[in-house]
Amino acid sequence: QPYYFFFAIALSFLVAGAVGWLVEWAMISRLYKRPLDTLLATWGLSLVMQQTFRSVFGAREVSAEPPAWLRGSVNFTDAIEIRNGLFMMALTVLLTAAIFLMLYRSRWGLQVRATVQNRLMSRAVGINTRKVDRMTFALGCGVAGVAGAAFTTIGSTGPTAGSLYIVDTFLVVVFGGASSLFGTIASAFAIAQTQSISEFFMSGSMAKVLTLSTVIVILMLRPQGLFSIKVRK
Repeated sequence: QPYYFFFAIALSFLVAGAVGWLVEWAMISRLYKRPLDTLLATWGLSLVMQQTFRSVFGAREVSAEPPAWLRGSVNFTDAIEIRNGLFMMALTVLLTAAIFLMLYRSRWGLQVRATVQNRLMSRAVGINTRKVDRMTFALGCGVAGVAGAAFTTIGSTGPTAGSLYIVDTFLVVVFGGASSLFGTIASAFAIAQTQSISEFFMSGSMAKVLTLSTVIVILMLRPQGLFSIKVRK
């Protein structure tokens, strides 16, 4: 069917969100005061999931068959050709706008921002911070599921496909500033554009080294990231 991809996106959001809710309840909620242990635990869980998927579905990477309306390309000039780019851009903008509205135009978003800035005071005014943590983690996993579904239209996927982007994802969050949606957006755009432009003049590996070196230097000068939320102590 030509529009099955939209059902796949919705299903991936629900399944990934449900798994995230379960993981937060069973493991993450017990490690909030131990950030290093949280990092190690989630890394170990990812290895377990990768091996499970490899054993169940096989290690070979496969390519999904995109619907007809996602095939082909749009030619702007003789040298510029975009394949699936417009749909990916539209999906990214839609997700970003939805998250922005949820965080800054809803009661739930107000509770999330209050919990991030001052957890003790949020509990004092009656906010269920455990529920906020669980729903926020589930939402993040759901968005990751949508990203995974969208990724199948531009490349092959396998049990270890997501591990190739862990470093880039970590850099985006740290470089932009923790707890800052605008910082994450700005950081992702800056890192992606820097690496893409660099690859035009040098090899991919050298472009990666240049990007990482630039980010490291900036973080040395501004450890809190480009944008950080001022928190009352």
